[in-house]
Amino acid sequence: MSTAKIRLEQVRKEFEVRGDGGGPPRRFTALDDITLDVHPGEFLAIVGPSGCGKSTLLDLLGGLTTPSSGRILLDGKPITGPARDRGIVFQQYALFPWRTAIQNVEFGLEVAGLSAVERRARAQHYLDLVNLAAFANRYPHELSGGMKQRVAIARSLAYDPEVLLMDEPFAALDAQTREQLQAELLRIWRATGKTIVFITHGIDEAIVLGQRVAVMTARPGRIKQIIDIPETLRGDSDDVRALPLFGEVRHQVWTLLRDEVLRTQQEQAARSDTAAAISQPRQEPAHV
Repeated sequence: MSTAKIRLEQVRKEFEVRGDGGGPPRRFTALDDITLDVHPGEFLAIVGPSGCGKSTLLDLLGGLTTPSSGRILLDGKPITGPARDRGIVFQQYALFPWRTAIQNVEFGLEVAGLSAVERRARAQHYLDLVNLAAFANRYPHELSGGMKQRVAIARSLAYDPEVLLMDEPFAALDAQTREQLQAELLRIWRATGKTIVFITHGIDEAIVLGQRVAVMTARPGRIKQIIDIPETLRGDSDDVRALPLFGEVRHQVWTLLRDEVLRTQQEQAARSDTAAAISQPRQEPAHV
């Protein structure tokens, strides 16, 4: 019997896209042969080059789309669509501007049919957890970007999902706020014991947050290697970025990622050259 919370078995995802230069549609492979276990209560960070299918992978885990082949299991049962056992936090805050912070957190609880008293108590609890109790009655336009993302996290946690899926949630924030929220997220993870899958472009962010870091290849995205983060870098008292070991692990991740980033850049350049050639008007031979 598997102890995996989430298991991906040879997952492949294809899309149909328009052909180049107005040609017939073609099949586009975003992910190929993704086989991965995520353990109960684990914080798994996934890093890869732009366009490698990281967000597509998160959509599959969230049940927002289905694999072209292979399967994804949660607690041994196939994921067939969105459900309350998974919460998703996107890069965009997606808050309702006409609702206060606490009313935004209550939204999913309303859909779930909880009473007004239960909704308010649970929403207040999770606003406390993300250190926003004092801002419960503020509207989104009265909150900073970091505060909005905390509300989004509280909203996802409020209906008590077993798994939290996070798609580059701190990418739009300034460096100082991003590091502050990384520390907050680790504190929340330790307090709740949730299983978290966190997508990021940032190597430093992946190492700071993840117990393991899965490095993806260039498109089609595959798992190139999974790196276990040493316990020495899992402390919550000092800035682990200052430790020599952090630099060593960062170099290891970057070495794995560097060739994939270069391959992505080369493929993008080749596509640009092809598109430019197709768009050039055909030159008629000169008449003598």
